[in-house]
Amino acid sequence: MNALKYLSFVGKVAGFVSALNVIPFVDPTVGVIVFAAASILKYAMNRIGDLLDDGQPNQSFKG
Repeated sequence: MNALKYLSFVGKVAGFVSALNVIPFVDPTVGVIVFAAASILKYAMNRIGDLLDDGQPNQSFKG
């Protein structure tokens, strides 16, 4: 699923840019939270997809 990869990338870039305090009126801690949330969401979706794919955590799901 390429959509998960692209959405995670966009979330990480947005989080990184806002963490650098480049965007005015956006607190840098929000960027750190967005970056972490994108990473955790991608990891969780890959694990859930892997378990739904064949019932085993063997990294057969390509998300």
